[in-house]
Amino acid sequence: MTEIKKTFSIKGMHCASCVRILERTLKKVDGVTEATVNLATEKATVTFDPQKVTDTHLSSAVANVGYTAMLAEEAKTEDEEKREKQRTLNDLRNKVIVSLILGGLILWGSFPGLMNTAPAILQNFWVQLLLATPVQFWAGLIFYRATIPALKHRTANMDTLVVIGTTVAYGYSALATIFPVVIKSVGINPMPYFDTSAIIIGLILLGRYFEARAKAGTSEAIKKLIGLQAKTARVVRNGKEIWVRKPCSRKSLNSSKRLRAAKRLFNGLPISFPPTLSPSF
Repeated sequence: MTEIKKTFSIKGMHCASCVRILERTLKKVDGVTEATVNLATEKATVTFDPQKVTDTHLSSAVANVGYTAMLAEEAKTEDEEKREKQRTLNDLRNKVIVSLILGGLILWGSFPGLMNTAPAILQNFWVQLLLATPVQFWAGLIFYRATIPALKHRTANMDTLVVIGTTVAYGYSALATIFPVVIKSVGINPMPYFDTSAIIIGLILLGRYFEARAKAGTSEAIKKLIGLQAKTARVVRNGKEIWVRKPCSRKSLNSSKRLRAAKRLFNGLPISFPPTLSPSF
């Protein structure tokens, strides 16, 4: 049996729980022998039998737990990747701004003590319902998209917690606003909590925005670091010096590398060092 190893991007990961769920799910696919998921790079590396496993199997397994596998994505240029990341950041930024502004208005009109300084319109429960609805179902749509497939397969993650908490707060508040008599009939004061759901969604999206910005910066730094890797080297074979491309390949491990002035070094490979250079480099 000849196994192959494939690396692909996965969208929707936000915590260590996501990594565990994805690794466990991919390993359950018949024909997969190893699966490793990296949260920082948002990539999965899977070793499998190509006679048993296809891209469709892997994509379906990932989608079933609420994530998206980018198996068929074409090679993108650096500019295209930057534009895509910028679009994601802009989308998150817009949702954060809208969520926190609307959530702040609801909080102003409903928080005890603070609500005394708010205009009467913001204290109206129907206005609060109107302000909270786009936050819950537009800004918070990404949480629902990840949670519904996960619940179908009896798994849970951070998105599940957000959806359950905010939906309960929003649902009860909507019920208290539309049918206050029902709430009063069980001896409960029909006070809504729209501010809770809106502020929670806004703050979590703010955290994800900062996370996305940090990942974008880290990825750029790693690419620049990889770019410092030497592409060629002088190799001494049979007493002769020749230029070899990809000096870090296995074929060149048994050859001696000769260092020239102002040339890059090869970590972990045998090099003929000049007398003035310490091998500790």
